[in-house]
Amino acid sequence: MADEPSEEIIDEKQEAAPAGGDSEDISVDEIAKLRQELEEVKRLADERLDQLLRCRAELDNVIKRNSREREELARFASETIIKKLLVFLDSLEQAAKHDDGSRALYDQLLDIMRSEGLEPIEAVGKRFDPFVHEAMMQVESQEAEDGTVVQEFQKGYTLHSKVIRTSKVAVAKRG
Repeated sequence: MADEPSEEIIDEKQEAAPAGGDSEDISVDEIAKLRQELEEVKRLADERLDQLLRCRAELDNVIKRNSREREELARFASETIIKKLLVFLDSLEQAAKHDDGSRALYDQLLDIMRSEGLEPIEAVGKRFDPFVHEAMMQVESQEAEDGTVVQEFQKGYTLHSKVIRTSKVAVAKRG
């Protein structure tokens, strides 16, 4: 039994043989071809990863843009109804000049509309600004500076800092 090879020697011989029991070596051309295929697969994987990252970035941008648009829509959803109520608010303001009950109603409605983001535009005594004022006429004045609003015919309003109705005004002109 001493003549029998040990199991260790048999295992070493099996490990030294190529996989599959083939004793032929892989040619240099095959190795070059495999390396070329590996490089191509790596390049393709990098390309796909780049595409995936770009798609993810685009998706993030779409999600953010959609969120901003929904917020904007919610902010200005009340704009149509508020514009319609401005006529009523104007009427209440006129009535409030003569009646305390109407004054209370005017103040209450204005507070409700302010809670929705409505703000009156300051006009009289301010410098004429074509973005918030609409000049209906020019008035010669020695007291007011040239280009200053001296009279307001209709109050203007902003909704969340966006002008929804310009103030209709008379502007001073030095005579």
